[in-house]
Parts: sequence; structure tokens; C-alpha cells
Amino acid sequence: MKQPNRKRKLSMDSKEHLNLDGCLEQAEEGRPRDGAAPLSHVPSAAAQDTWSWGQYLKEQKAIAAPVELFSQDQSFPEYENGFQVGMRLEGIDPRHPSVFCVLSIAEVCGYRLRLHFDGYLSCYDFWTNAGSPDIHPIGWCGKTKHELHIPKGYRKDKFVWMNYLKACKLQNAPKKLFRNRSPNGPVPKEFQVGMKLEAVDRKNPSLVCVATIADIVEDRLLVHFDNWDDSYDYWCDVNSPYVQPVGWCQENGRTLIAPQGYPDPENFSWTEYLEATQTSAVPAKVFKMRLPHGFLPNMKLEVVDKRNPRLIRVATIIDVDDQRLKVHFDGWDHKYDYWVDADSPDIHPIGWCDVTGHPLEVPYRANDVKILPGQAVCPTPGCRGIGHIRGPRYSGHHRKICVRKRNWY
Repeated sequence: MKQPNRKRKLSMDSKEHLNLDGCLEQAEEGRPRDGAAPLSHVPSAAAQDTWSWGQYLKEQKAIAAPVELFSQDQSFPEYENGFQVGMRLEGIDPRHPSVFCVLSIAEVCGYRLRLHFDGYLSCYDFWTNAGSPDIHPIGWCGKTKHELHIPKGYRKDKFVWMNYLKACKLQNAPKKLFRNRSPNGPVPKEFQVGMKLEAVDRKNPSLVCVATIADIVEDRLLVHFDNWDDSYDYWCDVNSPYVQPVGWCQENGRTLIAPQGYPDPENFSWTEYLEATQTSAVPAKVFKMRLPHGFLPNMKLEVVDKRNPRLIRVATIIDVDDQRLKVHFDGWDHKYDYWVDADSPDIHPIGWCDVTGHPLEVPYRANDVKILPGQAVCPTPGCRGIGHIRGPRYSGHHRKICVRKRNWY
């Protein structure tokens, strides 16, 4: 693993938080900044209104990825999105999955939410689905004995949710909006916090490393790689192909990556390591092999654009491996292709956007674009000026600041 450049730390410089008279400034929406236009004023391709999946599949002689291949978190939701802008909740920091923070809803789009960390700049906002298992009602951390990282400027021992909401005239997200998201039931009791296993590094999928169960919530485990920081952590269910029992690498001819700083990594011994750390391994018998994901090349689907996550685009699977899909955004250059986990909540069956009321970015065709006289546009072919490299607080752009021009990864 390569140590990441941590772009955001919990203990930020005082200049990077927003705090006005003890109440936190709301994320500003709908106002042009630095030449940005409100989203409602961004020019659209003419094809947006006439495009349809049925016609497109027929023209391309293509097939849609079957709905049954998608998990509950990826498929059509059972309930409408009842969350509203300004509501407060608790949730996981996606860059540091072991950390639970005070969040506010900055934007609602279809079945998706843009979440804001109270007390921090909106450039750290992120998108998630309304049914995400990563979000919880206020008070959840206290009930489950998880530490809640409070907004900057508040004392941990003095923070009380109801006082915070009352003082700042805020509203909490009602509990009824958080659905029961444990379709697989609780984690088997054989899995315990502190137990060891072998796990794939999702950021470097060719690596399998020594790992520990750092937390258990409902039907998911938090995987932590020994002696690495929490930016590599991830949540998964017990049947995930990313987690394997101790000894799996040896049995399957794979190299096991020892913990960082281990004295003799090439001769790593599980027996010695478990004894030295006074820990135990998850019993091998409780691991169950998940069926292959079933996705195949040339299948069509709808995928969140990770470079501009407010957008969902028409996409095609161009390659697969045991745990991932390589997706191509139809109408775009192949340099924007990327790999995504088969169980990622950012992939959806065709028609998902239409059903949930979320805009779908259709394939770019030069003839579809109509530019009005005097209209400033982004020079990147296919870009409609939505999004900004400086973060979600900017809804649009038109100069040398296209999200496509910036190399995020």
C-alpha cells in the first residue's frame, strides 16, 4: 500500500471551518460563484428530452444489465426519498470509514443526498443514496457506543443534540426515513471485533493483507489493515469476496502482505503474529463463498461519474474481474473509463434515474448541443458545464475548470 495524501483531517485549521455565533452556516445553494451558473440555468443538450433507453438499446443493438444482478442498495428503492435540505443526521465519513460525524443535508436530487459536514467547508461534501447504511438518525452513536465527531467549535463533553438543534433552529431527520437495511440479518456471532482475517485492499485490489475486524454494525464489518491508517478501511458484509479466513493466501498461492513495520514480512507467520498480538482468527468455517456477480461486458447500466459525483451517466461494462466492473461512459473518451466494485452503491439498472426522479446524462453527440449567442461554455467536448473542480458548492463552470481536466486519481 502507498500512504495516501490525506486531504482532510478532523483537526482542521481554524480557517477551514464555518462557525457563526455558535451556529453553523448553512451550505449556500443556487447562487453563482466565480462565473458558475445555478444548475437550473445550465444549458442542456437537446437530446436530453427525447432520449430513451428503449430506443437507445435498439439503436446500439445492446442489452441492459439484468435487474436481478443488482443488490438492494443498487436497485430500485422501495420508498420515496423523504429527506429534506437542512435536516441533521449522523453518518460515516467516506474518506475515513471508522469516523462518525454530524451531517446536514445540503441537497436532495431524486433518491440521492449531498451531505455536508457541519463545521467544515462544503468542498468536503459528498453524495450518497437515501437508503445508504452509512447514515443514521441523531442519537444513534450514543445508543450504539460509537464516538460522534462533533462540529468544530463545540466541546465534546458539552455537545447535546437537542440543545444544538434548538440553539441553531435546526431540524433532525425523522427516524422513519431510515429504513431497516439488514436484509441478511445480523453478523454471525463467530465474527467479533478484534479478530483477524485476510482482506483485499480495495484501493490496490491485487494486494491481500493482514486485517482486523475494527467494528460491526448490523450486517456489516469494518475491515482495518493492521498498522495502516483508517483511510484504507472499508465496510462490507460477511460474504464479501474481499474478506477471507486466515491462511487463505497460502492455500491459494497468493502473497499475503504483512502489517507495515513487521520485522520479517517475507516470512510472516500467522501463528506467531496471533500469539504476539494476543488475538484470534475468525473461524474459517463461518466464511461463505458469494456467487459470481454475473455482470458481463457490453451490458448497459447507469453509473455515478466519480469525477463529478452529482451526475449519473449512461454507461457500458467493458471488462470484469471477480469483484469489479470496468465501466465506460457512452459518448466519452476511453481515458475516463474506470473500475468500480460490483457491489458499489453507485451503479444502477437502466431506468433507475427515471424511476427515482434523478437526471440522467445521456451519451454526448456533437449535433445535439445547441449553444445560444453569447453563451459561455466549457471547452471540453460533451461537458455541459455542470460541476466544478473546487467542490459541490459550485454548481457549474465554463472556463479552464472542468472536472474532466483535473486528474483526481
